Amino acid sequence: MNTFLLAVRNVKRSFKNYGIYFLTILIGVSLFYIFNSLNSQSAMMDLSREDSYSIMGIDRLMGYLSVFVAMLLGFLILYANSLLIRFRKKELGLYMTLGMKKGKISAILITETFLVGLLSLAFGIALGVFLSHGMALFTAKLFGFSVKRFTFVFSQAAALKSIWCFGLAFLTVMLFQTVNLNRQKLLDLIYADKKTGNFHQLPLWISVTLFCLSLGMLAVAYYLILTAGIVGASQEGKEHYQTISIFLGMAGTFLFFFSLSGFLLKLISTMPKLYYKSLNIFTLKQINSKIHTAYISMSFVCLMLFLAISDIAVGTSLAAAIREYDIQETAASAGLSYMAFYIGVVFLLTCASVLAISQLAQASDGRSRYELLAKLGAGEAMLSGSLLKQILIYFSIPLTLATAHSIVAIIVMSKLVLLYGQIDIFSMSLTCALAVVVIYGGYLAITYQCARKMLP
Repeated sequence: MNTFLLAVRNVKRSFKNYGIYFLTILIGVSLFYIFNSLNSQSAMMDLSREDSYSIMGIDRLMGYLSVFVAMLLGFLILYANSLLIRFRKKELGLYMTLGMKKGKISAILITETFLVGLLSLAFGIALGVFLSHGMALFTAKLFGFSVKRFTFVFSQAAALKSIWCFGLAFLTVMLFQTVNLNRQKLLDLIYADKKTGNFHQLPLWISVTLFCLSLGMLAVAYYLILTAGIVGASQEGKEHYQTISIFLGMAGTFLFFFSLSGFLLKLISTMPKLYYKSLNIFTLKQINSKIHTAYISMSFVCLMLFLAISDIAVGTSLAAAIREYDIQETAASAGLSYMAFYIGVVFLLTCASVLAISQLAQASDGRSRYELLAKLGAGEAMLSGSLLKQILIYFSIPLTLATAHSIVAIIVMSKLVLLYGQIDIFSMSLTCALAVVVIYGGYLAITYQCARKMLP
C-alpha cells in the first residue's frame, strides 16, 4: 500500500475514533471566518455613517483579537495531534518493525495532517459562510440595527486569513511530528502502551491539609472580590484587594486539583457500599491517577472554563441590557461585549476539546485493561458504566469549580454595572451560563459515545 492510500485509511479511522477533534477544528475555522467577516456582514444592515464607523472599528479590533485566537486554536491543534500521535506509537513501531523507514512514516503523518487540514479548512470556511448570515442577524439584534436586505455575502479577506492562520498551524504540526518521530527509538514505540506514569503519592494528612487550604484560599478570594473589591473605601484599596483576590483564586485552583487525588480514593474507600459496587474500585483508581498526573492541565482547563462562562454570560447579557438605553457609548459598549462573546466561545471549545481528546486517548490506551476485565467476567454494561463514570467525573470536577468562580464573577459584574446605571444583567447572565453548560454537556455526551466504540 502506498503512502497516500495508507494516510487516507488512517484518516478515515481517525475520523471514526476521534471525530470530536475534527468537529472542533471545523467549528474553530468557521468561527474564525465568521468573526473576521463582520465588516462584510454589515452589507445586509441598515447603518448610519456613525454606525458604519463603529462596525469598522470593531472589525479592526476583531482582527487584532483574532491573532490571539489563532494562537489559541493553533495550540489546540498541536496539543491534540501530539496526544493522538502519543497513543499511536505502537502502530508506528509496527511500521518500523515491518521495515518501513522513518522518512516514509514521516511522509505518512505529514500526508495525514495535510488531508485533515485541507478538509477542515474547506468545510470550516463553507460552514462559516453559511453561518455568517445567521450571525449577521444576531449582530444586528445585538447592536440594535435593522436588516435592510438578506443577500449572500462572502468575505475573501476572512477566508484568506483563515487559510493563512490555520495553514501555519498545520505546518507547525507537520514539523513537530517529523522532529518527534526522529527522536523515537523502536523499543519505546513498541512498548509505549506498557509504560505507566509513576508519581509520588503524598501522605493522606498532607493532602487533606492542602485541600482545606485551597478551599480557604478560594473562600478568601471570593470574599475580597465580593465585598472589599467592589465597595472598598478608595480606588487604590479596590485595586489592591482585587489583585490579592485574583492571586488567591488562581493559586487556590491549582492547589485544589493538586491535593484532590491525594485523598479522593481514601475518602471513598471509607464508604464500602459505594467503593465495592460494580467496577468502582477500578474506575476510581483510574480517575485518581489521571487527576494527580494531569492536575496542571485540569487547573488551566478550569480557569479557561471560568473565563468562557463569564465572558459569554456577562458579554451577551450586558449587550442586551445596553441596547435598551439610548446613550452615546452603546456601539462601543456592545462591541466590547461582542468580543467577550467571541473569545468566550473559543475558550469553551478549547476546554471541552482538550478534555474530550484526552479522555478518548486514555480510553484507547486503557483498552487492554478493559479487555482483561471482560475476560474476568465483566459485562458490556459494567464496562460502559465504568467508562461513563470516569468521563463524567473528569468533565464535572473542573466545571464545578469553574461554575463557582463564574457565579462570583457574574455577581461582581452585576454590582459593578449597577453602579453606573440601572441595568440588571444578573438573571440573563445566569441563563447564558446555563446555555454554556449545556454545550459543554454535549461534548461530554459525544466523548462518551466515541470512547464507548473503543471498548472490547
